[in-house]
Amino acid sequence: MERPVGTLEELRREGSRVVDVDGRPVVVLSVGEELFAVSGRCPHMGAPMGAGSVGGTLVASAPGELVYGRHDRVLRCPWHGWEFDLETGRSLLEPRRVGLRTFRVTCEGGQVVLHTPDRGERPPG
Repeated sequence: MERPVGTLEELRREGSRVVDVDGRPVVVLSVGEELFAVSGRCPHMGAPMGAGSVGGTLVASAPGELVYGRHDRVLRCPWHGWEFDLETGRSLLEPRRVGLRTFRVTCEGGQVVLHTPDRGERPPG
């Protein structure tokens, strides 16, 4: 199902927008030239991910050495700092067990469109 989000100009200005999808929030984000969409509640304790921050995180560069990386690829939970990959939705701490659901989002004629499964349809994966 295609759901209108707003104009690309609006989304770029705001950075993100929360869209109601059958009573559940989905966060649509504009990061640089890219668009992302993830479920709007943190799987840890239900924090509103629309209030989270986008940035990078510390990554290992060598044994015992951490550097800042993944710039603008991480969404951080506003309550407890859990970090999620914007592209995959997976938790950076436990990627095999925890994650946010991701959705396809496109821009058509300057309008941002969120693509979600029809009601009752099972999502892929």
